[in-house]
Order: sequence, then structure tokens, then C-alpha cells
Amino acid sequence: MSKKIKSEQLKKITNLIHSFCDENLNNELEHYAVNLCNELDSRQEINITRGKIEIWAASIIYAIARLNFLFDRENEYYISTDTVCDYFGTKKTTIGNKATQIEKICDIHNDIEKYCRQDIIDSFTFYETKEGLIIPKNMMNDFEIVYEIADEEETETIEKFMEEKRQIEKQKLIDKKNRRAEINKKIAEKKRMKKEKDDPQLDLFNPGFSEK
Repeated sequence: MSKKIKSEQLKKITNLIHSFCDENLNNELEHYAVNLCNELDSRQEINITRGKIEIWAASIIYAIARLNFLFDRENEYYISTDTVCDYFGTKKTTIGNKATQIEKICDIHNDIEKYCRQDIIDSFTFYETKEGLIIPKNMMNDFEIVYEIADEEETETIEKFMEEKRQIEKQKLIDKKNRRAEINKKIAEKKRMKKEKDDPQLDLFNPGFSEK
């Protein structure tokens, strides 16, 4: 296999990933997808010169999305499988199966920094407390605070603390949804501008358009 052909194929796949992420994801998630693409390039068990570049790009995005729970509607960077498939013109079963193949070959999972956000890595990292409880790393601070209070205060105080914590988490979720809505608005505006650029005739349907 020619190194030049492989290099050209890798560049094409990477460019597709950049294009998709520019419209749908942030720089951090884009970085993870490019990392995975480069990892595939270094693997002997898989040949990225075989198959359509759109399927490769879509499968890489799909794998990163699955690792980072982007298909969960509660995620602030939520995307649907249809978003991925429609963009690349691929089928769900095809990219789902290839993404699984990629995950197995590269042995990727939810605690690898170059593929996952830190909050997800923390949720899959467990510690045993001095009391013998096994809890995720991202709960360590909260657990220690609650434990200290439980030793000194009454149940009513603990319940009040936990209710305040729930309200904080609820507000965080609302903030995430608002940020995602703003992102979606920007994405929609980019797509509209791109369509108008590609087809100037669309301006005729714009209420603010005036023909000179």
C-alpha cells in the first residue's frame, strides 16, 4: 500500500470530520475525533484506504459521540444519529457497526483522555472511601461534605443540604439546555447563510431582500 495514498485518504477523512464538527460540535470533541482518526491510521489491523471516506468519517464521529454520550438528549452537545447519517449520507447500521469495530480494534473506552471529556472520565473512575463505600471520582467532594455534616448535624440539616444540591444541579441542566439552544441557533444560521451563498436565488424569498 502506497504511503501517499494512505496519507491522502487520511487527509480527506480528517477534512470531513473538521467540516462536520464546525457545524455541529465544539473544538474539544473535534480534537477527540481527529485523535481517533490518527489512531486508525497507525493501526495495522484496519485499512482506512478501503471504503468510502464518508463512512469512515461518520463512523469516527459516531464512536466519539457514543463515548461522550452525545446521543443523550440531556447532553449539552446533543446530536442525533440522524444528524450524523444525513450529513455524510450514510446508514445507521453501517456506521454503527463500523464504529463498534473501531472501538474494539483501538480498545477505546470511557476513561481515555484523548477521546473523552474529563467529567465522563471521572464518572468512570471509582474510589473506595475509608468507610468502605465505592463511589465515582466526580462524587468524592460531595460525599466528603455530606459525611462531615452527618457526623455533627441533624437529619433536617442534611436534607436541606441535599435539596440545595439538587437545585444547583437542576439549574446547571437548564443552563446547559440554554447553551445548546444557542448553539443550535448558530448552526441553523450558518446553514442558512451557506445555502444562500450556494444559491443566490434563495434571497428572492427573503422578506428583507430588495432587487436593484
